[in-house]
Amino acid sequence: MTQPRAQPARPAPLPDDNRPAGGQPARLTWAWLPVAAVIVAMFYPGIMSNDSHASLEQARTLQFTSWHPPIMALVWAVLDRIVEGPALMLVAQAVLYATACARLCMEALPRLVERWSAWVVVPLFGLFPPAMTLNGMIWKDVWMSGLLLFAVAYLFRMANTTQQHVRVRAFAILLLCCLLATAFRHNAIAATAGLLAGGVYYLWPHRHRGWQLLRACIGGVVLAVVLLVPVTALNRLVAKPAHVTTPILMHDIAGIIVNADEPWRAARLALSAAPNLTDQSAREFTRGIKKHYSPAAAARMVRTTRRPDAPFAINVYKLDHDAESVKRAWQTLLRRYPRAYLTHRLDTFACLMQLCEMEQWKIHSYVLNKEYVAVTADGWLQPALRRTFGSEMFARAYIPAGWLLFLVLLAATDTLMRRKNTITLFLALSGVGLASSLLLTSPIESYRYVHWAVLIAWSSLALVIERRYVSPAHITKRAQT
Repeated sequence: MTQPRAQPARPAPLPDDNRPAGGQPARLTWAWLPVAAVIVAMFYPGIMSNDSHASLEQARTLQFTSWHPPIMALVWAVLDRIVEGPALMLVAQAVLYATACARLCMEALPRLVERWSAWVVVPLFGLFPPAMTLNGMIWKDVWMSGLLLFAVAYLFRMANTTQQHVRVRAFAILLLCCLLATAFRHNAIAATAGLLAGGVYYLWPHRHRGWQLLRACIGGVVLAVVLLVPVTALNRLVAKPAHVTTPILMHDIAGIIVNADEPWRAARLALSAAPNLTDQSAREFTRGIKKHYSPAAAARMVRTTRRPDAPFAINVYKLDHDAESVKRAWQTLLRRYPRAYLTHRLDTFACLMQLCEMEQWKIHSYVLNKEYVAVTADGWLQPALRRTFGSEMFARAYIPAGWLLFLVLLAATDTLMRRKNTITLFLALSGVGLASSLLLTSPIESYRYVHWAVLIAWSSLALVIERRYVSPAHITKRAQT
């Protein structure tokens, strides 16, 4: 009598994505080195803007204001004493970004790494121009994005394992990355909430998925606020208040006046609430606002040596400027002209999403600004890299609106139709959350403000490529052996 043939054991189901259940965390590959090397070679010694110079001054004097994060000045203070200037800051943020890319590829794209090697996947992912080019600027936004990218990598680690102690360690690192990102940029809370919600979701599984998602979202918001509290408290202890919202409020005042039915009446109302807004007559003030106003740039409203005829006379760069009068005028106009305010903010947000004039967006993006990419340097390598990666042929790839739409559609599809792919929901919450926070706070259509939303969308696109075009058969076979 013949014995029945034994059936091969089925592989364990995948937890939430690609790695076999219970798999050990992947080791960090050295494939991040080419990414960091290209960034340093392309931008050395680092591109400095007005914000960069101000942060460097704080690093050298150790006198902090709320214009810039004290933590960045402290890091720079150490590096500046080794090599003066921005060079080591450029190296540090290049290494941060590159290692975050490598860690994310190892955790989120194991099939691609297994098939094509980390030395191919990591550079292709990390050197995508809309994701990489901002790293040439010595900015707090770059540090925030690098830290959040590390947080995403450890969120994938939580999703990829069935071992609770691995999840707990990954969650602790995720918390630390979100805390540091919040310390580098105040509005990081809008991005960390979605990632922290994902951490809560994978840390404490629940039988009912709907309740688990609700609990995770509430927990993510609570944790984001909890992380913000100590950062805010410490910053208030060491940094002098600079009233950083004044330029935004002045831009709003100008936008309300321009979009009001009778601009001159709105201007007179603003001046009645705060006469010291300008040293011009109401008529001249109105004409000046109409001349200088643009939904794409708040700086045009601020009077400087380069803009001596700007309508507002208040010097926002002085710590003791009259911020209360600006706030009072803004509140008065907002109560009287809510529709004009909404029109102004929607126009500003549309420009931030790159839905306005393309040439103006290129100027304010920095990464596509001809002055930014055409900096002369000795030798041929740096100019060649800047012409290649900073080419205007990539302009359409920077459009934040398209990336955000992709994020929303992917999250909706995965959540409603592919119940196991919940992680894309948390990635979308992070990117869309940050972008949404800019609806009422963005003063300019600078790419720096939406870089994280584009970066998280690019990460999600890489995940789609991994799932759709790379077969998991060889991964499962290797795991069994």
